[in-house]
Amino acid sequence: MTTRADIPDRGQFLEAQGREFRHAYYELVRNYGEAFLDYICAYDGTYGMVNTVPTDSQRSVIGELFDLMVSLQEVPIDDSKRRIATARQLGGYVDDLGTSRGAAWHERCGGRVPDTRDDGTVEAAFRILARDLLGFRLIDGSTHISAVLGQHPVAAALFERFTDDDPLAAMFRDAAANSASADSSWRGRYPRSAALLPLWSDGQQSTLKFESIPGIILMDARVQKYAASNVVGPVQEATIANLDLARQLSLGETITVPTYVGLSGIRLSDDVEHIGLEGIRLRRSTPLDPGCLNGTTRVWTIGEIDTELKYLHNEVQASAGPDGRANVRIPDRTHEHTDIIDGHRRNMASKLERLRFALLLSSGVDDALASTEVFTTTDNPMTGSWAQLPSDLPHNAQAREISAAVAQELDEWLPKVSDLPDQLLLPMRRLLRAAAERGDPVDSLVDAVVCWEGLFGAETEIRFQVTGAMSVLLEPSIEQRQVLYKELGDLYSLRSRIVHGAVDVGAKKFSPKEAAAHAQRSVAVGISAFREVLSRPDLIEAKKSRERSQRILLGF
Repeated sequence: MTTRADIPDRGQFLEAQGREFRHAYYELVRNYGEAFLDYICAYDGTYGMVNTVPTDSQRSVIGELFDLMVSLQEVPIDDSKRRIATARQLGGYVDDLGTSRGAAWHERCGGRVPDTRDDGTVEAAFRILARDLLGFRLIDGSTHISAVLGQHPVAAALFERFTDDDPLAAMFRDAAANSASADSSWRGRYPRSAALLPLWSDGQQSTLKFESIPGIILMDARVQKYAASNVVGPVQEATIANLDLARQLSLGETITVPTYVGLSGIRLSDDVEHIGLEGIRLRRSTPLDPGCLNGTTRVWTIGEIDTELKYLHNEVQASAGPDGRANVRIPDRTHEHTDIIDGHRRNMASKLERLRFALLLSSGVDDALASTEVFTTTDNPMTGSWAQLPSDLPHNAQAREISAAVAQELDEWLPKVSDLPDQLLLPMRRLLRAAAERGDPVDSLVDAVVCWEGLFGAETEIRFQVTGAMSVLLEPSIEQRQVLYKELGDLYSLRSRIVHGAVDVGAKKFSPKEAAAHAQRSVAVGISAFREVLSRPDLIEAKKSRERSQRILLGF
C-alpha cells in the first residue's frame, strides 16, 4: 500500500490519492467515524487513510458509501429515524448480499473473514451474526442493536434453536418454578417469556429478558488486540466465549470476567503489545471499547481486572397492575448480600488504586506515569457492561508511554503495592491524588507534602523529622543531604504558607509556572521516597510515621 512517505512531494501525493477521494473520506469520517472506515477498507494503519493512496477496491467502497450517505441525508426524517436508517443501510442485513454492506465492503477490500457455515446450531448463528453486524458496532453515533438484529434472518431462527433445557434459560426456568405470583402456571409453561430481576454480586440489578441476551452477547464481544483487516475471527471467538460464560452464569455458577478500566494519561509503547500481571492485564484500547462522551479525552489504555461474578438473588418481576403500570418490586437485600457487594466494591477499588500506584512507582521520577480512571465496568455477559462515562474531563493530546523497561518494573512493584500495609494507604492515596487527580498545581503540592508527612511525620518537630528522614533516605553523602534538606525545607515551608493563606498564587513572587515546577518536584520526591520505603522491610512494617523516621535517622 502506497503511503505519504512513499511520495515526498505533496502535490504528487494528492494527485495519486485523488482530491475527490480525499473530500469524500473526510466527510465520511465526520459522519461515521474513522473506525468504521478502517473496518470497511480493511485498513490497519494509524491516523486513518488520509495519508494513504487507496487501492481500487478501497476507492470504489468509499465512493459507494459517499453516494449512500448523500442519499440518506436527502431523506426528510428526524435525527433518530435517520440513525436507524443509517444503521440498517450500512450495518444491517441486505438480502441481495447475503450479509451486511459493511461486511461485504470489508471482504471486498481484503479483510480476512473465516469461513462461517450455518450448521443449525446456536453457536453457528452467533458466529454469523457477529460477522455480519460488526460494522454496525463501529459506526459513530449508532443506535440500539435491535434496529438491525431483528432484520437478520438468522436472528429470528436463533430463538428457535434454543432448546427448553439450554443452560442459558436455567435462570428463567428456576425463577418461574419458584414464582408465587398468580400467573406462575403460565410462566411455568413459557419460562423464557418471564422478566427477571436478578441481583448480581457486583451490586447491579435491572430487568433481564431472555430476548435481550443475544444482542448483549454480540455487543459485548471485545478483543485484546485489534486489527481492522483481521478482526472478524477474533470477534466471533469472543462472542462464543461470552455465550459460554452466560450459560455458566445462568446455571448459578461463579464465573471470572474482566472488569474493564479506561485509563487516560498513559499508553503502551510500540514495543509493548500488552502487559500481563497476576489477575490484571493492560492493553491498548480498541474501537470496541467505550469512549468518552466529550470525544476529546483519549483513553489509550484499558486495564482488565479479573472479577468473580454470580447472581445472589433471582426472581420473576411482577406483571403490570390493573392500571397498566409496571408493578416493580425491588427485593430486600439480606445482610449477606450487602456484605458480598460491599466486599466486591472495596476489592475492586483497592485493586485499581494499587495498579495506578504501581504504575506511578514504575515510572521515571521526573516523568511520572500518572493515570486517571475514566470508566470502570464489569463485563456481565447477560446484562452487558455499561459505565457512566464522564463528559467533563480535559482534552489530552498525548500520554506518557509505558516502555518494555517500565513493564518489567511494574511486574516488580505491583506485588509490593498489593501487600501495602494499612498505615501506608493514606500517603499512597495522597501521592496518587497529587500526581494524577489535581488540576491545580498548588493543590498537588499540598497533597504531595501530606504524603511526606504520612511517611515520616510525627507530632513534634514534624518539619525536621520529615525533611531530615527523606534527605538521609534519598542521598548517600553529607553534601547531597544538605542540599536536599534545604530544598525540602523550602518546599515544606511553602506548603505551610499556602495552607495558612500567606502566599498569593499568581503574584510576582509565586507565579503559576513556579507553582507547577514546585508541585512536580514535590511529587517526584514523594515517588523516590515511597520506592525506598517499599524496598526496606523495616520501614514497611513500622506502624507509625515517627518510627519510620527514627529508623532512618537513628538506625533503630
